[in-house]
Order: sequence, then structure tokens, then C-alpha cells
Amino acid sequence: MKTKHSPLFLAVLALLWVTHQASAQGTAFTYQGRLDDAGQPASGLFDLRFTLYSVPGAPDTVVGGPVTITGVPVANGLFTAVLDFGAVFDGGARWLEIAVRPGGSTDFTALSPRQPLTPAPYAMFASGVNAAGISGTISAGNIGNGTITSTMLANGAAAANLAASGQGTVPGGGMVLSSNYSDANLLNAGYVRLGKVDCGDVWEQRATGTPLAGRRDATAVWTGSEMIVWGGSDSASSFLSDGARYNPAANIWTEVTSTGAPAQRRSHTAVWTGTEMIVWGGFNGVYLNDGGRYNPIANSWTATATTGAPLKRYGHTAVWTGSKMIVWGGANDQISFNDGGSYNPIANSWTAVSTTGAPLQRYGHTAVWTGSQMIVWGGSDGFSHFNDGGLYSPTANSWTTVPTSGAPGGRSDHTAVWTGTEMIVWGGANGSSYLNDGGRYDPTANSWTAVATNGAPSSRASHTAVWTGAEMIVWGGVGSGSSYLNNGGRYNPTANIWTAVATTSAPSSRAYHIAVWTGTEMVVWGGYSYNGFFSFYLDTGGRYDPAANRWTAITTQLAPRRNHTAIWTGSEMVVWGGWNGSSFFNDGGRYDPTANNWTPVSTASAPSARYDHTAVWTGNSMIVWGGSSGSGYLNDGGSYSPAANSWTALPTFGAPAARHGHTAVWTGSEMIVWGGLNGSGFLNTGGRYNPRVGGGWSAVTTVSAPSARHLHTAVWTGSEMIVWGGWDGGTYLSDGGRYDPTANNWTPIGSGGGPLGRREHTAVWTGTQMIIWGGQGLGGSYLNAGSRYNPEANNWAPMTSNGAPGARSQHTAVWTGSEMIVWGGANSSGFLNDGGRYNPTANIWAPVSSSPSARALHTAVWTGSEMIVWGGYGATSFSDTFSYNPGRTLYLYQKL
Repeated sequence: MKTKHSPLFLAVLALLWVTHQASAQGTAFTYQGRLDDAGQPASGLFDLRFTLYSVPGAPDTVVGGPVTITGVPVANGLFTAVLDFGAVFDGGARWLEIAVRPGGSTDFTALSPRQPLTPAPYAMFASGVNAAGISGTISAGNIGNGTITSTMLANGAAAANLAASGQGTVPGGGMVLSSNYSDANLLNAGYVRLGKVDCGDVWEQRATGTPLAGRRDATAVWTGSEMIVWGGSDSASSFLSDGARYNPAANIWTEVTSTGAPAQRRSHTAVWTGTEMIVWGGFNGVYLNDGGRYNPIANSWTATATTGAPLKRYGHTAVWTGSKMIVWGGANDQISFNDGGSYNPIANSWTAVSTTGAPLQRYGHTAVWTGSQMIVWGGSDGFSHFNDGGLYSPTANSWTTVPTSGAPGGRSDHTAVWTGTEMIVWGGANGSSYLNDGGRYDPTANSWTAVATNGAPSSRASHTAVWTGAEMIVWGGVGSGSSYLNNGGRYNPTANIWTAVATTSAPSSRAYHIAVWTGTEMVVWGGYSYNGFFSFYLDTGGRYDPAANRWTAITTQLAPRRNHTAIWTGSEMVVWGGWNGSSFFNDGGRYDPTANNWTPVSTASAPSARYDHTAVWTGNSMIVWGGSSGSGYLNDGGSYSPAANSWTALPTFGAPAARHGHTAVWTGSEMIVWGGLNGSGFLNTGGRYNPRVGGGWSAVTTVSAPSARHLHTAVWTGSEMIVWGGWDGGTYLSDGGRYDPTANNWTPIGSGGGPLGRREHTAVWTGTQMIIWGGQGLGGSYLNAGSRYNPEANNWAPMTSNGAPGARSQHTAVWTGSEMIVWGGANSSGFLNDGGRYNPTANIWAPVSSSPSARALHTAVWTGSEMIVWGGYGATSFSDTFSYNPGRTLYLYQKL
């Protein structure tokens, strides 16, 4: 029989909640039914799709599902299915729609009518319980937060409970703060109001996600929990004075402040003291002998003294003794050095290192600290490559010679690690060739042992090496034929053997990079590479786990951008797409303000790079659509699930024409896009996208629709989309329309009584009104006026301009629940970093203090307690994160 074309009928037999132990009950329940096929009981395997609604018929109001179960056995018409829609049963009416298809076919047939879900014979959840019927103790886990209010407690009950547990109530003379001018509860409890405290606006810079530019010859130290990267060079003539801290456990970056930082430089040194990073010396077009101490807890810099410091230099070494930093050797454009200095950060003072018995002057050498001595070895003076060195005792301020007998050949740009008993040197170059040999120096025996070459990595210099506690790990560098490398090896000195480092998922080939050992992983970042045509200053890296012989990529920070989108999920801000003036992005990040960190958005299966697209939040996913890639307009998109960190492509069949500068709103079940611009002109068309199974695109009618436009605004009222303003290439528009998706019709909004025509303004929905403010109007003038539109009364009400922020466009606006906050933007004078808070009930403005750098084309979201601003464009493109807490007045009460 062809069941697909046969009439199907469902009869409900029973609805049972799954009744496990009460303390472990879930939200699943068992559904039993009877399926008829052409009037006869069906048998066989069928696929069933269940969707839960709050109404028996159209309009569709989905509250759960769809849940699809394949291969359900049906015998003599009877079937059983376990369904779980989650916590959607709150006492409201529910109807179940069931669609069926024979197993293995393609199309579902929806059965009609929807089945009402009536109370089960044994319900585990009750919407109301008679208090007299409760016995025993209700556990704290079964009392929801905020469910017991002050009206449910007898007078004095809370105080009596505190006293019974040995805690006192607020004593006489004690003070409390209240947001109420006249707080009856406090006054009745014996308090008196003393006055008020005006709490100012609070801006706070948060985890920035600011990317470090690709670089070489930077320094890195390990703090015990973070790698701090600082300085370096990103081209032959550009030196850097910025940095960032990388936390591998959280896989996030945090900006190192540039306030008070040393001047830009490369080829400097850095040591970690246990509380501070000290950087010193280097080159930035001139040679340097200054530096700075960076405290990551305070995120602040302190300058190092220059009085008594060694002469200006680069290519020197530095070690930390536990109380002092010792720098030695190096060169400038006139001479190589064999002197140095000992720096005491507590006294901020220098002491000269003796040159008596010191090795010959050199640079490109290595130095390690043994716990009591600094060992210097190798290097070059520009003419010769050395295989000698010295042991320096800071206590005696004296040198002892390191023997050359048995030592490796002379070299520079090699590496050295200290094992706890030996110094291991390896690799480097001797002026004519790259090397892959080395040696182990035991200062107690004052002797050398050769490092095995069997199985060793290929010859190289300018690589990195770290000591794990049992092995030396060598990685990267440049080798024969100036080939850049992304391989390496692990050397075990006890067994005198090498083990290859995996190359799968390893960072790209490079030299002049940095590497640190965390205790469990080697972290590699940055560096330089050249492919024979182009130079690459790298901002990528990886974490290598020697136990698993496996690489993990380091998060690439979110690049600065504008014209991106941002949505608020309820716990995170998700940023995606945009451009920086030259490059378009299809990546993004999720910012958690509670943890103050960023998590990357997966790029696997993500939509193509774009800007001027739209994004909406559905309650569980972000839907992006449309925009421009610079080379064309787009009508595709994707749905991103933060929970799964994965993308699903949107269908293009039936989608509206490609466009950018359009608007999009989420209705609760659909995304509605409308208007915009493409290569054919301005548009007054749109589409509705329903993400549920069996949904897809449907057209928005153009009958009575507003005229074609872009750079307009749109808000969702709960039942309608309101479109207003914009530009059509010649006119700044002051009209709009209300679109009802249920009826698929438009109601025009006239310009009478409304604000002046404009584009690039903002609009927020208060719950009863749409507030329009700012933008650019007739003649390109910037505006700081607006109006409030009430769709129920279909009329406009003016907004006061008294105290309003200055005129602007390309700003942001958020609704807090009681106020609209506008911030940033641009006008004819430039970019702005001020704003205002507008209270529509009182029709008054309050200023927003200035803090972040001036910018436009940024994004802002309201979290429920603060506004988060990200990115944008001003003097440059930004990728910093700021939170803003609006000021308020609190009233001071004292207990009598």
C-alpha cells in the first residue's frame, strides 16, 4: 500500500508522565496513541515528528520541539513514544501536532487536528498545592530564588530567625542604602532618611580581545598562569611597544596596558621576578638602555632607572637570580660588549658587573641561571663565532672560565636550557652553515658531553627551546636554503636520545618566535617567515603537549572591525562579521561579562565574510543574513548555536534578493528582513524566515509597503514590525509602516507630527513606544532630536532636546527597561565618545560620561544591568570592550 498518500488518523489513548523517583524526576513523558491507515490499524516502522503549541490552530505559536523519532514500531495501530520538550509545562494550555511518514520516505504528513494535552492520571508537577496538605521539610533546592517575598512573612519573622541563629538585626545607628526616596518598609522598621548619594556613571574596560600584531624578536615570560608577550617588530622599520597576556587554561588574551610602558623596541630582554616582568635594552632605530617593570595584577608599568645602567645595546642576555636581573654582552653599531649590570627592582638601582676574567665581547650568545651562577656561552663579535664562555657569580662579582675542551663548535643564534644540573646548548649558525649538534655542560665537573645527533632535528638557527623537567623541546627556526621550519624534537639527556615533535596541526613555519613552558605544555607564538616573495609577521601560535605529542591552536584574538553585528544571548554577547577598511571577516567571538573573557566563534561552515549584514537572536541561536562582501551583495546566511559552537547554513530557496543596509527583527518564531540596497537599487521587499523543521522563507507583501530605502530602523512590538526613516538615494525619509506577519499586511505610518526625515539614526522599543533619535538629515546635517511613536494610538509625541547629547549619526542605542542610552557616533566635527540617558516617562535627559575612545559604527548590547560597547571605528578600528553602568541616586537611611 502507498501509505504516503493514504488518509492517516491518530487517536489518543493515554498521556502519562514518566514517574521516576520524585527527587530525580525529569521533563520527559510517555505518549501512547493509535495510528490508522486508510481506515485500518497501521503496522510497520514509521517516523514521527512531534511539535508542541500553545494554541489549537493558526497562528503557529511553538513552545517546544519539533522532536523527531525515527523507526517507531506500530503494531495493530498502537505505538508508544517518550517525548521531552524541556521545562515548557507551566500550567498553560498545550496542543500536540504529530506528523508521520513511513520509515525511509522523505515527506511528513501532518495529522489534524492537534491533540490537546490534558492532565495526566498521576501528575508529578502541580501548579498549586494546599499548604495544609504539606508535611515534612521542604529542601532549599525546591524553593526557587525570589519565590518567598516580604508579603509572605509575618512581621518580625526574618529578624526573629536571625536572632535565633545568633545573628543580630541592624543595630541602632546602623545605616542602609535604598533606591526609594520614601521607603515605607525602612521607615516602618524604625529608620529615618538622612539624605541621598548620587552614584556617578561607571565605565570599565574589560577583557579586550585586542589582537597583537604579528611580530618577531618579541620577548615572552611565563608567570605561572599566563604568558606575557611584549614588544618586537612587525616590519623592517616598525617597532612595537604593546603586549598581551595569554592564559592557556582559558585560551584567552588580555591586553597589557601601554600607559607608562617603555618606548617601542625589538631585540630586548625580559625576565620574570615572581611578581613583575622586567624588560630592558633593545633597538628601535637607536640603541636603548632603559626599560620598565610590568605588574600584571595592577596592569601597570614602572620605569627602570637609567642611572648606572649599562651602555645602550641589543642582542644581550638577561637572567633573574631571585632578587636581581643580570644583563650582559650585546652590541650597538660601533662595538660589542663584555660588560653588564645587575639591577635591583626594589631599590630601582644598578650595580656594574665585573669585566675581570669575563668572556670576550659578543652578542647572539646564550645565558642560563643555575641557582647561584650565570653561565654565558657562544655568540659572535661580528667576525668570529665563539665556543667559549664563563660562569659569573653575583655574590663574588667574579668570573670563572668555561672550558672549550669537548665543547661544541663556535656558533651564535643557538639555544640553551638549564636542566637543574647541566646547561644544554643546541643548534645555531657559524657564519657558513646551520647546525644540528650541541653539548651538555656540567659546571660541577666543569666538563662537556656531546648531544646525540642521531634522530636530531635538521640544522637550524633562531629557533626556540624549553626545558620540561625531563626533556628539552626544540622547535621552528630557519635552516639550509633559508627555509623556515615548523618541526622539532624532544631531547632526553638521561637517555641521550631524540624523539620527533608531531607536525600535525602544528603552527606554520617560522623563526624569531617565542616559546614558554607552562608546566604541562610548550606555548609557541608569533615570529617571522618568508616564502621567497613575501614576508610574514605572524600572530598565530600553538600549544604542544609532549605527553600526547599533540598540538592545540592558540585562540586568535578578535581583530578590530566595524559594521559588524552583536547580539545578547542572556549570558553572552556574540560579535560576528564586519570589516576593518580593507579586510572582511567571517569570524567572531562570544564575550561573557561575568567571567570577563572571550571565546572564539567557530568558523567551520560559517557564512562567507561580510559586513552590513543583520543578526537576530532566537532564544537558542544567532541568525545572520545578507550583507556585502565588497565584491557583491549576499542573500545567504547561517544559524549559529553557541551551545554547540556550530553553524547551520540558511536555505537560499525563496530567500529575498541579495542586499545590505537592510533591517531584521525576530518575532518569536520568525526572522523578518526588509528593505536595503543592492546593485539594482533601493528595495522595499523582504522575507520571513522560519527556522523550524518544515519552515523556510516566505515573502513579505509589498502591497501598501513603505517606499524603497536603506539605513532605516525596525523594531518588533510583540505583534508588529515597525519600519521608519532611511534614505532612498535622494530623500531623507520621514515615513514608515507597521507590518503584521500574521495577516501579511502593512499599515502606513505618515510623517505628520513625526520627526524630520533621516538615516543612520537609532530606534528602541520600550514596550509601548518606539523612540527615534539622532541620525543624518536634510543637506547631510546631523541631528540630536527625536520623537516617540505609539502604534496603539498611531501618534507621535515630541522628545525634549534640553540636556540631549550633541547631534550625531552611526551611534548606538539600548533600552534598559526604563531608559534609552545613546553613545558614540560621529558628526561633522569628528568621532564622539559621549552620550545620554533618556527617560521617556519624565521626558528628561541625563548625561553619559566620556570614557572609551571616540568611535562610530560600533555595537552595544544591554545585559540587564549594564551596557557593553565593542569595536567600531575612530582614529583606527577598535577591538576593545567596555561596560557602562548608568548612574543612579541612592537614599541613606539610619536605624534609630
